[in-house]
Amino acid sequence: MTSKTIKKKVIEYINHAEDNVIEAVYKMLKIYEDSEGKSLMTTDQKAEIEKRSALYRQGKVKTSSWGDVKKRTRTT
Repeated sequence: MTSKTIKKKVIEYINHAEDNVIEAVYKMLKIYEDSEGKSLMTTDQKAEIEKRSALYRQGKVKTSSWGDVKKRTRTT
């Protein structure tokens, strides 16, 4: 998947996401940039993200829908 496609999907998702999800995504993104908007990720961190993204694209990573995650975490 290209970066352009991913950006479109993220924007579409965020436009329909619950407020708590948007806040979590925002906080996660802010961790990785300085006050000037430059990335703070190390080369190793970037490599790990690329590795995990490749595994996801190859279908080698198990994922869950948000609904499934909520069900699992709210049942005790």
